[in-house]
Amino acid sequence: MSIYNFERLIKKYSGPITVHIKTEGQWVNGKWVEGEEKTETRYAALIPFDIKTMAQLGGLVTNADVQLYSLTPFSHGDKIEKNGHKYIVDTSADFTQFGNFYRYIAKGVSSFD
Repeated sequence: MSIYNFERLIKKYSGPITVHIKTEGQWVNGKWVEGEEKTETRYAALIPFDIKTMAQLGGLVTNADVQLYSLTPFSHGDKIEKNGHKYIVDTSADFTQFGNFYRYIAKGVSSFD
C-alpha cells in the first residue's frame, strides 16, 4: 500500500498516447520468425522539463525530452508517440511504494529505427 494517492492527479493530466510494442520472436519449424509490431493506446501524463531542472541535470535531458507519469508500468526502450512527437522510454523510477505511480524520462527522437 502506498503512502500517498496520486491517481486522481495523474488521471487529470493524462491523455492518450500510442505505444509501439514489438512482440518477441520465436523459433517455428527450425526457423527464426521475427516478432510483430503492434500498437496500443495507453493513458499517461507527458510533462516537459523546465529550464532549471535541465540545468541541474547537466545535459542528461534536452528540451525534446519529457517526464512520463503513469499508473501502469512501461519497459525500458518502449516507443511512444503523442501528437506527432516520438519518444523512447529511457530511465525509470518506481514510486509505487510511496505514491502508486511510475515516473520515466522519455527521450525525444525524430524517428523510430
